[in-house]
This record gives sequence, C-alpha cells and structure tokens, in this order.
Amino acid sequence: MDCEESPSTVQGEICRFSSPIEASAEGKVEFSDQTIALNAITHEIQCYVTHPKDQASLCCTSLNVEEKSSSTFPELSHISRPSTEQVSFTVDHKSELKVSGPTSHSKTVYVWDLDETLIIFQTLSTCKFAEAYKGSKDIKQGVKLGRKWESLILKVCDEFCFYEQVEDYNEPNIAALSQYDDGANLADYNFNADEIRPPFTDSERRKLAYRHRWIKNIYSQGLEKLLKDDTLQEWKELYEATDQYTNGWLSAGRSLLEECSNSSKSTIHENRPNGSLTCMAGDEDIYSNRQDTNCNINVVVTSGTLVPSLVKCLLFRLNTFIDSVNVYSSREAGKLQCFRWIKERFEAPNVRFCAIGDGLDECEAAETLTWPFVKVDLRPDSPHCLLKVTAAVVKQYISVVYGDLEE
Repeated sequence: MDCEESPSTVQGEICRFSSPIEASAEGKVEFSDQTIALNAITHEIQCYVTHPKDQASLCCTSLNVEEKSSSTFPELSHISRPSTEQVSFTVDHKSELKVSGPTSHSKTVYVWDLDETLIIFQTLSTCKFAEAYKGSKDIKQGVKLGRKWESLILKVCDEFCFYEQVEDYNEPNIAALSQYDDGANLADYNFNADEIRPPFTDSERRKLAYRHRWIKNIYSQGLEKLLKDDTLQEWKELYEATDQYTNGWLSAGRSLLEECSNSSKSTIHENRPNGSLTCMAGDEDIYSNRQDTNCNINVVVTSGTLVPSLVKCLLFRLNTFIDSVNVYSSREAGKLQCFRWIKERFEAPNVRFCAIGDGLDECEAAETLTWPFVKVDLRPDSPHCLLKVTAAVVKQYISVVYGDLEE
C-alpha cells in the first residue's frame, strides 16, 4: 500500500507569537509594555510543520508582534459560490448567534483548528504523521487507518446528512441559512422529492435550511442510536486503533477540550429519547447556543467543508464539547473572516479569545486580531506537540496578551 505523493515542502520559522516556553534576547523596540512582554518570552524555534490541508506544506513565518498588525488580507465579501451570491452570515432574531450581555467573570473562547490539531486524520493517508516519527511508525498501518476513516466519514455523510444533495452548496455555518427556515414539521418530509438545483433562489435556500436543521439534530443526538451494530463496532475499533497508533492524540484532544471548557460534567449535545429526531414546527431552540453560560466556549474553524466537518466532530467524539453552531467552514470565506465572525458573535466585556492550530492561516488570522496563538506540531519531540500541551500552558499564552484575569 503506497502513500500519496507528498506535497513540496516550504520551510520557514514558526510564528513567535506569545510563546511562554522560554525568554529570548531580542533587540529593543518601541512597543507598549504588553507587546514588549509578549516578545520577551518568545524564542526562535525551527519548526517545519506540514500542513496537509493545502497543496504545499506551510508554516508561519517568523514574526514579531507589533502594536498593529502589518498583515493585509483581501476583503472577503465577494467570493465565487455555486449560487454566485455574496458570502454573508446573517440570521434573524429567532436564530441569532451573537451572545449578548456582559459576563460577570472572565470567559475564554477557544478557536480550534480541526485536522492535525484536535484530531489526526489527513496525515494518516498522506504518511506525514508516520514520517514525523522517523521510522518508528508503521506507514502502511497509518494509511490503512486513514482510508478507513475516509470510508466511514463518507458513509455517515451519505446515509444521514444528504451529502450528495448538499456537497455543492457549502455554507460557513449550520445556522447560515436559518433565516430561510420556516420551522416546518420535518418528521414526514420527503427530502428526496425536493432536489436542490440552481438557480439558488430563496426556495432552494429553504430546502437547504431544512437539511441543515435535520443535520443539526443528528449532531445533537449523536450517532450511537442511529448506526447499526456492525458499524458501531467498526467505529469503536477504528477510534481505539487510531488513538493507539497516534500515541493517544485523540484522547489528548478531548481531554484538552474538556480542561479548556471548564465543564467536565456538562455536555453540549442532548440525547433524544429512543433515537428520535426532534424536527417539529416551531422548534425555536434549533439554532441556539446550549453551552452553560458559566463555561468557556470551544469553536472549530476548519478549511474542510461544513457537513463532513460536522461528521468528523461526531465520529471523533468531539460533539460533547463543541456545539454544531460552533463549527465553521472557512473553505470559501477564509479563516480570518471566520475569526471576525466569531469575534463579533462573542465579543463582550471580560471575554478573551485564543486560537489553536497547526497552520499558517490561523496563525496569521490570530495575529491580525491580536489573539494569542498556540501552535500545534505533529513532531513528537516538539514542545508544541499536542501531547505536551495542557490547559495550564494555553492559559500562559492567554495571560501574556490579556493579563491575569480571574476565571
């Protein structure tokens, strides 16, 4: 079994952005005390981390954090889409995503990348994960695991999430079209009789919004009561085998999410009785946030398309800590625009933001918004390997930018 051809490697230095690992002797610069403190504890780390989601391996360039970011990005309000419409992300009062009202205590919104950050997936098939271990990992076993995950993800997408019908109509968020959802009862709705087709009119948007509501309910109840016994067993064995192969990366990702959420007892999703789906008319809570308001918030921004990304969150058992409305696809809009949506949605007094990921895009987006950025590295000997990242380490990054606010 051969690996796919590896993309060419573009080497550079990791972004030295709010790293609490050790101090460095940088030259003096005319910045504020906060910025000086930020750069004073960073150091140069040669870190050539592959970014399998792109056609070339990418890493952050070496940057000093300045008072105002010098990075420039093109406006993302006009992006080619299947419907030729502008990218927009507005919802009405019924499904408003913005969290209103000040918080009485410090709260953190953690903005995570998905692949090769919280989970290991794409680098299994491309052999990049095994290569990071310099011969100590069985490459063929990794490729086999990766292809099994691909098959299972596609199976769930097709059987439960209308993927063949919606794959050409990617949206940045499951609530992006909620304004077109009239709350119709979907219990007996024949989705096969209303194929979505261009032009993408309001009527077609309503069809897609119905499917998004159904998918959101799938996400809320989980897959345990939907999958057949043999598929459940396949899923269980695949998850355990992958966690073992990756030295516990999947378990580490879930543990870090739990630590960061400050919510070991509460869960995001709600299991439905008897495996039934609540898709009745007037379900006004369908797009609302379900997090405990006293908890921190986990958000995923991934370059993958929305529906497969939601399915990956389910299969990799992340839905306990990440609500479906907190999963964003940056495929068309880009990560910076998604970060801005998240900032607008959650911004309030005492709310802090922290980005965590393995790629250049999230690093630069975080820098632009002056958010702390925690780098994740596949290499086991790197201080940025997820297996070495704890909630305490992440909080050190946050305190550099925001100071020591009470949790």
